[in-house]
Amino acid sequence: MAAVRAAAVRAAAVRAAAVRAAAGPQARGGAGWLLAAVSLVLGGTLLYSRLLWSDAFYDLYAGRWVAAHGIPRVNVLTVAARGAPWIDQQWLAHLLYYETWRAGGYPALAMLSSALVTGAFAALGRLMLREGVPPARMFAWTLAAFAACLGNTEVRAQSFGYLFLALTIWLLAADRGCARPRRRTWLLVPVLVAWANTYGSAPLGAGLAVAYAGYRAARGAAHRDRGAVIAYAVLGALAVGSVACCPYGAGIAAYYRRFLGGSLVARYDSQWWPPRLSNPWDCAFFSLMAATALAVALAVRRGTRPDPLLASLAAILLALAFTTSKDIAWFGFGGSLLAASTLARAGGAPGPQPGTVFRRAVAGTLATGALACAVTVARTPGRTFEAGVPSRAVAVAARLARADPAARVLADEWTGTALLWLDPAAVGRVGFDIRLEQYPAADLRALYAFMFATGPGWDRLAGGYGIIVASRRSCPRLAGALLRLPGWQVAYSGPDGVVAERRRPG
Repeated sequence: MAAVRAAAVRAAAVRAAAVRAAAGPQARGGAGWLLAAVSLVLGGTLLYSRLLWSDAFYDLYAGRWVAAHGIPRVNVLTVAARGAPWIDQQWLAHLLYYETWRAGGYPALAMLSSALVTGAFAALGRLMLREGVPPARMFAWTLAAFAACLGNTEVRAQSFGYLFLALTIWLLAADRGCARPRRRTWLLVPVLVAWANTYGSAPLGAGLAVAYAGYRAARGAAHRDRGAVIAYAVLGALAVGSVACCPYGAGIAAYYRRFLGGSLVARYDSQWWPPRLSNPWDCAFFSLMAATALAVALAVRRGTRPDPLLASLAAILLALAFTTSKDIAWFGFGGSLLAASTLARAGGAPGPQPGTVFRRAVAGTLATGALACAVTVARTPGRTFEAGVPSRAVAVAARLARADPAARVLADEWTGTALLWLDPAAVGRVGFDIRLEQYPAADLRALYAFMFATGPGWDRLAGGYGIIVASRRSCPRLAGALLRLPGWQVAYSGPDGVVAERRRPG
């Protein structure tokens, strides 16, 4: 057994030396190109975060609830789900976002989310350099990965998921040359636990870790290395258990079953549709997929096989990407890393490398640009962050609700979510919000029929509500239908939305 372990250690040392040799003189300047890539990611994400969407408002009012009342167990936020179990899997992300907002407003919130996304791509770029990827290529492949994720980098809990995925891939890649798990490999466990309390993709990270641990345990058994089998079996077991390391324990499984089984939601919500070429946001994904396939093909032609771990990770993330558009971002990490690393291992001339002066000029210019973006965000007024909200319609609905404490508010998914954040008094009086996994299928069908104002009896859902709000941007058909809805009078009609109030008898 000692001989087997010694041979494995020697093989790992040889592989590390080969990677360093492959990088050669091109490794110089890695810090400059990494700074350039990170600056572009940070600047782009900061500017994109200046407009908040439903997910951000949900993060904020859920965090406000956690800060005031602790971990939620029963739904009290909406009328349709009142009294139902509420498993807030992302409770820690919600709390951190809310406390950040309370400390520094919307600009601080945007900066935190952008820092999380940027940290993920910084880890990806640094890992590429460790894999022997020439710095200029690392810059290009990191930006290709960012382009695939760009449509999903607004302020939302998913920003935590990017960072934890990058760290998971890093730790798995760093371990693959070792005979047994090193100390740093066990950092996977706290990373996965933190992931399990911040974003719903935590089973993805746990699944990757379990698959890797299972492979290494089987390999250890083949080499009759009992210590490796036990160590990786323990690592896999801890990875499985990490998903339940949250305030809800094993009960979190009910959340994932309900969330992943939302076929009705997928029928109406485009982010749950498979990626398609007609969607501009998905084009970067298809481009990266094609570029990755081409890079691997070129390397194979030169006699180099892709690294088994990186190829497996990319294949898993690609399969996941073809299920929903919201999951194409994960492939950005796996695909770009596989392509960059495989080409680097294949060798060949990397082409002319920019000089030191040019490299420093690019890095300095982009870093200055990122700083300017940060200053811009810091000086951005709150109304700019809320520019997507039908603010006047929401204000009218809030005023009517305060005037009649018994009135309940029926709003489209986007407007109701914004109202719950902007008017704390609306908690418990709004019909629905974006937590669509909370509602039975019959209620969801009625909600979508209402929002799209389609089908006979589309307004049946309005029974029991005294106020209706519709955004002209997200539900133009509903906004138009409210203007002539029998039994209701228009309290407000403007370019942002429509508010209708039930007519009082007499």
